[in-house]
Amino acid sequence: MKFFKKIIFPILLFTSNFFVIFSCQSITFGDRDFYIKKNTLYRGKETYTVRAFYEPKVALKGSSLSVMVPILAKIAEVGGNTLALDLLCNPDKQVPEPEIVNNIIAYADRAKEQYMTLLIRIAPMSPPNKNKELIKNLRKEFAGRYNVLYWFDGPYLEEWIKKARKVDRNWIIVGKSIKADILLCDSKDTQKENKLKIFTNYIDEKNFPNLHLIFDFSEKNLELVENTFSNITHCEPIKPTEFENIISREEKNDGFIPLFDGKTLRGWWFLGENQQSFNVNPEGYIEWQSKGGKALMSCERYDDFILRLEWKIEKNGNSGVWVRAPRGGRASKIGFEIQMLGDSEKNELTNESTGAIYKVLPPKVKATKPEGQWNELEIVCQGPRVKAILNGNVIQDVNFDEIEELKYRLRKGFIGLTDHGNYCAFRNIRIKPLK
Repeated sequence: MKFFKKIIFPILLFTSNFFVIFSCQSITFGDRDFYIKKNTLYRGKETYTVRAFYEPKVALKGSSLSVMVPILAKIAEVGGNTLALDLLCNPDKQVPEPEIVNNIIAYADRAKEQYMTLLIRIAPMSPPNKNKELIKNLRKEFAGRYNVLYWFDGPYLEEWIKKARKVDRNWIIVGKSIKADILLCDSKDTQKENKLKIFTNYIDEKNFPNLHLIFDFSEKNLELVENTFSNITHCEPIKPTEFENIISREEKNDGFIPLFDGKTLRGWWFLGENQQSFNVNPEGYIEWQSKGGKALMSCERYDDFILRLEWKIEKNGNSGVWVRAPRGGRASKIGFEIQMLGDSEKNELTNESTGAIYKVLPPKVKATKPEGQWNELEIVCQGPRVKAILNGNVIQDVNFDEIEELKYRLRKGFIGLTDHGNYCAFRNIRIKPLK
């Protein structure tokens, strides 16, 4: 979706001897493109805080889903949203091989689908005037591509940033130079320029959610980011001593535990900034109030389980349940989503209908009740097997390992009740872990 144009009108400059006319072509930015406004990084209409993990040679591994999805999912799982990688993977070559470029573009497209991005590191060992082939390559392959960020590095940094502005002046450039749009800083950097900064391998828990950060890709750093997010989420689960009277004795004996106590939002945390997007109705159900919460997320992650809940929605409304969801990125493309719409009057079943595995599989049958009525949903996850039952009807029964698009999705994650800006409600939420 294209949402606005940045237009630079012709400028007429008068001197004592002549007129000079400067003009630039209008630039159309999409809803996944980057720009900076008032010292804030935006992607489309939303602000974007870079949380990147740097795996320099990943483009050498190819661009199949089996390669791309797992590393992007691993980053998103802990709350990251950006993969940093090298354009010049071979130190003996100062122009990227076509295969590497194709792989990086494939990564960029996949990351875009997953509400993530790439930070492409470009570190030539020769100055621009001695590497015209690289300039030609950048102009051919990346000019006009604004859904990624560009990290310039190396011994000729200042010269390359200047040249990059001539290749495409709308790129967002990262680097250890005041001429960059985002200044790359060491963790102990004390520079006070009024400029966006991205810090390397740095954790400041107090300001963590608002800092642009880049970490080396490692299990240690993934765990560090995960633990930092966990510490600031402050999610208070329901205590086992409070299970009584929340779920039936039969379900309790069968191993089910409640995820909602019918009175408070204990056991959940908000993914977005609006901490009041959902509240608890006095009649004992969670209901949507206002947009900006993104989703209400379970305290715990789950892998194999049986989830049961009831839901209702307004006419033409949009919501869903995220399953095995990550902390960052697009949950419906990294975990998966069972779609919920106010579409009871529509007979055509698509991969966006109620009961669909969003954007992948339509429901087997139409099973939704009219808007305003409570629906009963059960989701069973056991390894690659996923089964969903809506109002007593099997709407999904699938082996993820048999579908390429689903094969590499997360197998453990949060449960999420989505906020898509429409009224919806949930009650009687309980889960039975199967391990």
